[in-house]
Amino acid sequence: MASPMLTAHFLGTFRVTVDGELVDTVSSRRTRSVLAYLLAHRRSPVPRDVLMDMFWPTAEPQAARNSLHVALSGVRQALRAVCPHPLLERRFDTYRISDSVLVWTDVEHFERNCEAARHAQQAGDGKTAVRCYEAASQLYEDDFLVDEPYADWAAATREALRLQAVEAQSRLMEIYIDYAQYGPATVLGRRILAVDPCNEQVHRRLMVSYSAAGHRHLAMTQYHRLVTTLWETLRVRPSPNTTSLYETLRRPEQLTA
Repeated sequence: MASPMLTAHFLGTFRVTVDGELVDTVSSRRTRSVLAYLLAHRRSPVPRDVLMDMFWPTAEPQAARNSLHVALSGVRQALRAVCPHPLLERRFDTYRISDSVLVWTDVEHFERNCEAARHAQQAGDGKTAVRCYEAASQLYEDDFLVDEPYADWAAATREALRLQAVEAQSRLMEIYIDYAQYGPATVLGRRILAVDPCNEQVHRRLMVSYSAAGHRHLAMTQYHRLVTTLWETLRVRPSPNTTSLYETLRRPEQLTA
């Protein structure tokens, strides 16, 4: 029989399917949290004590073991409801997603596309770079486990992936501008600023895109929006480079940078 295919989406609302059947990760937060952790760390077995310390650090050992037992039973039940094969296996005092299941995660494919895009860009292969950056951008629906904002174990991964997404989208925006694709560039720039509003370089690229597309008034507005954002957030003024660009774009002629 063919191996089951488990698909896990971490970038945004956490959801899991097995052979296209949606796994119930809504009914129990405890079940959802433990399943997400096991999937995110599936490359090696996770010791029972690690799970206990991660999710019940202040509980007495017996209470933590009982809570873990309930959570793991919930994981097994949720997976068994969509697939008869045992997808969670225990080996001694460790747990892992079974090797018998094929696993696809958006995080891994996001990172692979980012890496492939960087290599293509370094090699001067713009078309491949755009394709891979666009694929990565589409995969990044939102922050890692955005519906679990207080999961301590996810915080470092969430921040690293957010920075990686901003970098990838910024590089893609730069390529769009080089190719005079100002519409996609402005859409992407606004998307970046939604999560990184003080990114001065992206504000400058938006100003250039607006001006090159014949919308200098929007470029001026973008500059004033940056001035307000930087002052209200950081109590700083735009850099000389940004101010110089603003003064240049105020002229009738249009420049690209």
